[in-house]
Amino acid sequence: ASLCCESNPIKLCHEISRLTGARVRGANIEGVMSQHGARLVLLALVRNDGASQREIVEVTHLRPPTVSVILRKMQDEGIVELVKNPEDKRELRARLTQKGREIDRHGLEKIRQSDALALMGLDEEEQATLMALLGKIRQNLLSEQEREEKE
Repeated sequence: ASLCCESNPIKLCHEISRLTGARVRGANIEGVMSQHGARLVLLALVRNDGASQREIVEVTHLRPPTVSVILRKMQDEGIVELVKNPEDKRELRARLTQKGREIDRHGLEKIRQSDALALMGLDEEEQATLMALLGKIRQNLLSEQEREEKE
């Protein structure tokens, strides 16, 4: 670990995130998809193609204006198409285009390679422990975020 992160697990997580992000960006990803938020939106749409902006906000924990801007940029770049919900004309639904699916496939391969490198030398039990601990940290932060938003 670097000196700044030796005794602080959260700083270490940030450094790991920065290092893995740099690997993904090294794949010559351009435009809106170079942004972490756009990758979260893409993943949400891979899991639920045709999701509404509200559904994407709930899954990604990004703010509504952020999701709106990302979706418009993704539309401009041909990654998604935004279509009106036939049941509620005010609501837009985002659908991946063929280009969006190709970006997902390419990105998944880079992520798999980065994950394999990062987890090298950890057995299944160590990986399960790591995931459990990180899940608790994430839930702590999400719970506090939800509490603050209610205030």
